Parts: sequence; C-alpha cells; structure tokens
Amino acid sequence: MKSVLAGTVERARSTFSAVSLGQKVVIGLLLVGLLVGGFAFFRWVTAPTQAPLFSNLASADAAAIVDELNAAGVAYELADGGQTIMVAKDQVYDLRLSMSGKGLPAGSDTGYALLDEQGITTSEFQQQVSYQRALEGELSKTLESLAGVRSAVVHVALPKDEVFATDQTEPTASVLLDLTAGTELSGEQIQAVTNLVSSSIQDMDPDQVTVADATGQVLSAAGSGVTAAAGDARSQVERDYETRLRENAQQILDRLVGPGRAVVSVRADVDLDERETTSETYNYDGGTPPISESTTTESYAGDGAVVGGVLGPENTADAVGNAGGGGESTYDKESTTANNAVGKTVETVQGAPGGLNRLTVSVVMDATAAGALNQGQVRDLVGNAVGLDEARGDDITVAAMPFDTTAADQAAADMEAAREAEASAAMWSMIRQGGIAAGIALVVLLVWLRSRRRGEVEEEYEPLELTDDMLAELDRLRVSSSREEVSSVDAQQRELEAAERQRVRGEISAMVADRPDEVAAMLRGWLSENKS
Repeated sequence: MKSVLAGTVERARSTFSAVSLGQKVVIGLLLVGLLVGGFAFFRWVTAPTQAPLFSNLASADAAAIVDELNAAGVAYELADGGQTIMVAKDQVYDLRLSMSGKGLPAGSDTGYALLDEQGITTSEFQQQVSYQRALEGELSKTLESLAGVRSAVVHVALPKDEVFATDQTEPTASVLLDLTAGTELSGEQIQAVTNLVSSSIQDMDPDQVTVADATGQVLSAAGSGVTAAAGDARSQVERDYETRLRENAQQILDRLVGPGRAVVSVRADVDLDERETTSETYNYDGGTPPISESTTTESYAGDGAVVGGVLGPENTADAVGNAGGGGESTYDKESTTANNAVGKTVETVQGAPGGLNRLTVSVVMDATAAGALNQGQVRDLVGNAVGLDEARGDDITVAAMPFDTTAADQAAADMEAAREAEASAAMWSMIRQGGIAAGIALVVLLVWLRSRRRGEVEEEYEPLELTDDMLAELDRLRVSSSREEVSSVDAQQRELEAAERQRVRGEISAMVADRPDEVAAMLRGWLSENKS
C-alpha cells in the first residue's frame, strides 16, 4: 500500500515538475477560484435563515431585548430602524418563550386588562376612567389588525348620565391612524373604521366619529352626513358606466378612421338616489250589498198659527191676531244610511338607484383621416352606440381636427431606442459569456494537449528496423544539417551516390508514411544530441 502511494506521489511530482511556469500559474488560478467558489457556496448553504423575533417594538423594549440577546450570545440583526429584531428561524419560538418569561416586551397594559388592577377601594370616578381607557385600548387593538394600519389611537368622549332625558348628549369618538408607507384607505375602509368604533359604544352614531391619519388629513369628519364610501361608490358607478359607453363608441371609430385616430369622451350623470312611492286606490262595485243600512222616518199633522215674522212691536199678540193666518199643516221626512263595502288598494313602489339624468358625448377625429367622412353619419352611429336620448337632454358633439402626434412619435422613438439598447446589451452579454466560456475551454484544451503531447513523447516506441544504407543516409543528412565539412569526390562517384541516396530516400519516405511517430521521436533525439 505504501509503495503504491509512494509511486502515485512520485508520478504526480514528476508530472508537476514537467509543467511549464505558465501552466502552473493557470492551474494555480483555477484551484484558487474553485476554493473561493466552494467556500462562498458553503457559507451560503450553511447560513441560517433569518425570521423576525418581534416587530413594531418601542425603543425601550428593543433595547432590553437586545441586552438579553447579547447576554445569551445569540446572533441577531436589527431592521426597520430598530423596531424589528431578526434571529435565526429555528430559534424564534424558543427565544419568544424566553423573553416572555422575562416580561419582554414590556409594553403597556391596555384594554380590559386595566380592569383587573382595580381594588375594593376604587372610587366611582376611577372605575369610569379605567373603563374608558380599557374601551379605547380594545378599539385601538381592533383597528391595528386592519391591513395597512401600523398603529391606532382612539379617544372616546362619554357623556354623563342626566336626570332628564331631553338633556342627554350623544357620545363622540376620534381615531388617529398611523398607516404604513404607500397605504391609502378607501372609502369602504374608512366607513368600516367608523362603524367598528360606533358599534362598540352604546348610543353612538357613525356620524359622530372623526377619523384622521398621521399626516393630519381628515378622512371622515363628525356630522358630515355623507361618508366618503358613498362618494366613492357613486364615482365608481359613473366611471364604470362611462367606460362601457366609451368602449362601444371607440370600437366603431377605430373601424372608421383607424386606431389612435379618434378620441371619445363620455360624461354620465347617474342618479343614485333611492325613492319610495306609496299610493292608495279605492274601488266600489255597484252590485255589492251594503255592509249595514239604517232608515229614519218622521211625519207631522196639525193646525196652529204660523210662526214667523220679525221680533218687535209688530209681533205682539194683537198684531198677530189682526194679521190672520193659521190652519192645518203636515210633513213627512225619511232618511236612509247605507255603509257599502269599498275596496282599497295600497301600492308601494321603490325605485332602484342607477337612473341616468343626462349624457354628454364628445368625439374628436383626426382631420387627416376623417376628411372624407360624413360627420352626421358619425354622429348617428356614436349616438346609437351610447344610447343617446335627446328628449332626456342628452347632447353629442363631433369635430374633426388635426392631432398633435409629437408625444406619440417621441414615445415610439424612445421605445425603439430602448428596445435596441436592450437587444444590444443582451448581445454583448452573450458575447461576454461566450468569450469567458471559450477562454476557459481554450485553457483546458491547451493544458490537455500539452499533457497528451508530453505523454506521447514519453511513450516507449519499438526500435526501427533500418538497413545500413538507410542509417548511412540518415547519418549523412544529420551531418549535413550540422554544417560539417565533407570531402570532395569526383563527378561519377557523386552520380552513383545520388542515385543510391534517391533510393534510400524513397525507403525513408515510405517508412515515414507508415510509422511517423517513431521517426519523429528519433529525429527529436538527434536534434537534442546536436544541441548538446
């Protein structure tokens, strides 16, 4: 085993000693790159995943937790300006339990936990104040659970109970919201805040809640009557209606003058008021018998003086006697009362919101593309597409004007330049990557070829079987190449020698063609001898 290891080490040492200085530098750089890359990969793989231990911490709580982590030797990182503490993910729950056992984060007692601190000697005023603080704390916690709300402060004004009901005042509340960066509450969310607060306090109306953000902007004012959610809903309905009508008209114009050659603007006045109408109608059928009927009859017969005249001296007893008159008188009187059955119909009609009060449409076409179009026909087509009703007061305007395409042309040129720059950057990136890959491949190929050539030189070749004439000719060539002087011979001898050399050279050429590696190795050996 030791001999095998020693042989391996010796071969490696001899191979490395045979490598040139440039190859040693390349091999060293490759080894250093591999070591650095492996170390970076190992650090990246073994690095622990960070997770938040606590977030939205107060300065005092963050300082106390950091002191405990330093004392325990736990690695941590601070984020969000020191309000968030990051630790290894596998240690989060253990550290939270440990910090909770030490009373961290301490924070402040809010909510109904304040009521647990009251004793038997607590006065009525203290009980009322504690209850109000607990209510405000619970409301703050509830609002902080909303998405986008970092913190919330709620103040409640609860009126005192009065003896007389007419003197009662309504409770009010104010809410201050600290929103996260880039968050903007919609009308529905503001309405949700006011409803949550008002529903949690007895006898509180949603209109008595004031909502503001940390920048001082009033989101909902007390007593405003109309909430922001209602305004948003109305605007959304109008926008949806206008968008649908504008798309209908734009499709027709794009077919007539081409895309981008016409613009349609639609303004819809939508009626979102709810109406309820109640009407009562009475119906009588003549053939229906009465529910109840009564008849009264009165008759009279007798004589006597006529009663009448004017009060005065003329109406004394003597005057009446002198006037004459008297005689018999009769009368009959009959009256009938019938209670007939009458049908009653009550109809309640509730109108759904969403009616259209008025619609105005404006159409502008590019003069170069709409020169041959009949604007009257365009007006009729667009009016039918949007459902124009002139009797309702709707109006439409169609005009052909030259369009300013400078911005569009500049935008198209910028987009084309950006596209070309992106393509050029991608091409150069591919060239750089290909060059790096080709360089690495070339270095590896050169190292492999040099090692292979060295291995071929070191191979043991079989001895060449050369005749005496071939050896003599090769020796003459070697001597001639070393520029040694030769003795002069006569012309005939030279001709014979030339013919013989020609024959030997043919044999050498054939041998070179058959066994080139052995011949090359032998020639390199001769050259080494000449140099030495």
